[in-house]
Amino acid sequence: MEEDLLLVHRVLRGEQFAFRTIVEKYQNYVFTIAMRVLNAREEAEEVAQDVFLKVHKMLGSYRQESKFSSWLYAIAYRTAIDNARKKKLPLQSIEADGAAFQTPDLLSKTPVELTQDNDLRQHVQAVINRLKPSDASIITLYYLNEQSVQEIADITGLSVTNVKTKLHRLREQLRQELTASALDQH
Repeated sequence: MEEDLLLVHRVLRGEQFAFRTIVEKYQNYVFTIAMRVLNAREEAEEVAQDVFLKVHKMLGSYRQESKFSSWLYAIAYRTAIDNARKKKLPLQSIEADGAAFQTPDLLSKTPVELTQDNDLRQHVQAVINRLKPSDASIITLYYLNEQSVQEIADITGLSVTNVKTKLHRLREQLRQELTASALDQH
């Protein structure tokens, strides 16, 4: 985080190389966000370029109340959503491929455990995919991207109370659907 603040200060002093460093550091991150929302490579590339133009223009308004990456994430997310609405593209769940459910200890698991983990990942992803994109994003930001409630509020423009309420409601919905799904299998 300190490195990001240093880069921001350097850009604000006119050092363009520092902005290039920010772009190189976050370009994959921004593209991934756009791609997850838009599910169209060309649109995502266009949005990523727009995001960095906005960031460069708005860098002076970054108030350091949240992490730089959260501020950038909010701009990327909102730009992708705005782009989809303007072009009437369908919105995708922010974690459509389920990649964030990968477990780090795969080698220590038996084939049966791996199959059970994969089944659980598929069930959780199926439930998330049935949510409205905005709700799926909140769940994804909190559990998969490990953003705080405050950071989610900053990113989505919702109040902290509203994010907490939605998280509670969505957790309950996920629990019910996963429980029902497990009962259906037996």
